[in-house]
Amino acid sequence: MVGHYVQATNIQYDSLTFNQLKGWKQATLIDQFNDYLRLANDSHKKTTETFKKELAQLDKTNNAKIKKFIETHYEPVLITDTQKEHLITGYHIFHAKADYQQSAQYPVPIYQKPSTAQQRYHSHEAVLDGALHNKGLELAWLQDSIDVYLLMMQGSGLLTFTDGDIKKVVYAGSNGYGYQSISQYMLDKKLITHAQRNGPFIKQYLKNDLKRAKEIIIQNPSYVFFKFDKKQAFSGAAGSALKAMQSLAVDKQYYPFHSLIWLETAIPNNPQRFRNLVIAQDTGGAIKGPQRGDLFFGIKKEVEQDAGLMKDKNARLIMLRLRNND
Repeated sequence: MVGHYVQATNIQYDSLTFNQLKGWKQATLIDQFNDYLRLANDSHKKTTETFKKELAQLDKTNNAKIKKFIETHYEPVLITDTQKEHLITGYHIFHAKADYQQSAQYPVPIYQKPSTAQQRYHSHEAVLDGALHNKGLELAWLQDSIDVYLLMMQGSGLLTFTDGDIKKVVYAGSNGYGYQSISQYMLDKKLITHAQRNGPFIKQYLKNDLKRAKEIIIQNPSYVFFKFDKKQAFSGAAGSALKAMQSLAVDKQYYPFHSLIWLETAIPNNPQRFRNLVIAQDTGGAIKGPQRGDLFFGIKKEVEQDAGLMKDKNARLIMLRLRNND
């Protein structure tokens, strides 16, 4: 490797060459790099005059010239944690049926963020047991607690109401409790096998037994509040619009928002390995560690299956960092 240094902790940084990036020579980077330039505008203000001049002169429609520019001004850095595994998962915009009023078909509410801290800090179990009932916080009513849970896990979604309206709901805050994996709990209790530890299987397992499902989902004490949002695009935690197969949720401790990342992974039901640029635009309670990422699959309902199956432990997440002389 070109460069190599180790911190006093279990975090390791390895400088790579672009020849070590799988698929780099074949990749088309035009759309991704132009989106990155638009999003990373502020960080480029601190670069050298040479960088700014060459960027201004760059033909941003020419793939070969874009690659040459990146190779000149950026350095691939592989950050690893010897105590954490590599894992790339997928997420999407969740779709659910809803109503504005409670009924036998739509018995479970999603809530707006309470105005007082005392109301916000109820656990997931307490909320399901009615801690926020009849306080004027109900935003909409869904078909079951599993739809509510899956909506919380995705952080935003599209609700189709009984009158035909489709409305967007987005994250508005949480109860402050840390995220706990229910799939790990199910694995520990031998309710599922390692092979069954994926979104589609767990969703169906929970839907098949709603009473048992409550016992499982409250193992994650975190609870998410929502609000309606009229913006057409969905945004990540960085505040910028997400783009399918280009936006990545990361651990902010290692990757600044809107940083450029080379991702090498495998997509479910796709024989071609995914090797391309992505942009750090989001984060999440389960996204911890330098080789942990969550790839955004988009807003179409049909992507739910592949996003839920996405689980690659052989992936590599490589930051393209501005070189020191820039």
